[in-house]
Amino acid sequence: MARKEGRSNRWIKCERVGEVTLFVSPRSPFWQMYWEVETGTGTVNGIAPRSRRRGFTKSTGQTDLSFARLVASRKSEELFKQRLYPEKERGLQRTPIGPVVDGFLEYIETLGRTQDYVSKLKGRLACLNGWMEKRRLLFVQDVTPEMLRKFQAFLRGERGASAATANHYLDAVHNFFGYVIFKRKLMPGLNPAATGRQAELDRLAHQTLPPPTIYPDQVNAVIERAHPAGDHQIVNLIVFVCEGGFRFQELQFLQVGDINLAEREIILDVKRPDPKRVRPELRKRCLNREGLWIPKSRAARRPIHISDRLARVIGSMGLGEPSDWVFVNSVGNQIAENKTLERLKRYAVAASVLATKHPRTGQPWSLIRWHWLRHYHRTRAHVSKIRREVSKLAMGHAADPIHDHYRGLDRFAFHAEYEKFDSGIDDALLPQKSPGPDRFTGD
Repeated sequence: MARKEGRSNRWIKCERVGEVTLFVSPRSPFWQMYWEVETGTGTVNGIAPRSRRRGFTKSTGQTDLSFARLVASRKSEELFKQRLYPEKERGLQRTPIGPVVDGFLEYIETLGRTQDYVSKLKGRLACLNGWMEKRRLLFVQDVTPEMLRKFQAFLRGERGASAATANHYLDAVHNFFGYVIFKRKLMPGLNPAATGRQAELDRLAHQTLPPPTIYPDQVNAVIERAHPAGDHQIVNLIVFVCEGGFRFQELQFLQVGDINLAEREIILDVKRPDPKRVRPELRKRCLNREGLWIPKSRAARRPIHISDRLARVIGSMGLGEPSDWVFVNSVGNQIAENKTLERLKRYAVAASVLATKHPRTGQPWSLIRWHWLRHYHRTRAHVSKIRREVSKLAMGHAADPIHDHYRGLDRFAFHAEYEKFDSGIDDALLPQKSPGPDRFTGD
């Protein structure tokens, strides 16, 4: 009768790699790892009893001692982190997605976002949540780039959404998972929504074009067409955007009290305007639940330098009380972006500035936009040799972390550097003085 061979004849090599015991056999194409981990099961009379949890891993390839040691060292590092940082392991447990969405919306409201912005986020994330529930995907950790690609297909296919609409949904998902990963730390790694969102952007029927370079002679040509028509408001708006780098919404909510000519600065910060004086379409889109207007981001709460040219234009506008809007229409309300943009494009077409044909009607049209004049300000700041971190502060761009931490730029140094800014606008084309407040009867 043949004698049964014992186990020790097969596993002839044994070594300890950190928290893992490694067994290797040259007589077999396998190696195995073995480890034990102590796990707490609660407390009894103030004492935490321990239980032993055993683990076992066997390879499926040829024995390679160096490779086996590498795998064992990685497993040992994982066990070491579990033992020393158990709170991180608890943070990576499966978390239901519904309460996290509610927490995200509350967090967004604390940032001062508008009612319209919060309601749109809520609707788009509710769509994702409902779609996941039908597929029994109930946890935040169930979201992967592949799953989001299927969600895109659902939006484009079953719901019939356009590429631009689907991108809005994925933009909401992208922001939500930035909060999940970086704020709540419920998932490791990179944002899973980033890949799908970019793929959807690439499928847009009308690709977003980068703003064209606009030159001083083109800006002066538009002003030259608006000036004879008596449209001083368009001229003043052009000067404000080109000299100060304003966003258009910032000009809509700019009040006379924000301007300090003595200190040569305009302060953009949180304000509570009278809701009766705010255009109806801007109340939900630009005011939060408390009725506050808050700039786009924390960096957008900033000072703006009043250059000599901008000071000359402000002095010619005949401004009123501190609570009055700087730019108003014929009845004293805020200006409307679409109507002022139509007038700007009309003068640009007459001056042959970025002139083309309208994509739908085929009529003469210009590519110029207010925001592209804001880009013009950044270009002229570069030409004027103003440092990058200074121009970023002036435009309200989110600063790099290093500039946030070591900004080293007080308001006096900021204004001193912006003294050399030159927008290239011809002073001879600017209005000398205005008989009253800056109004336009066509709005």
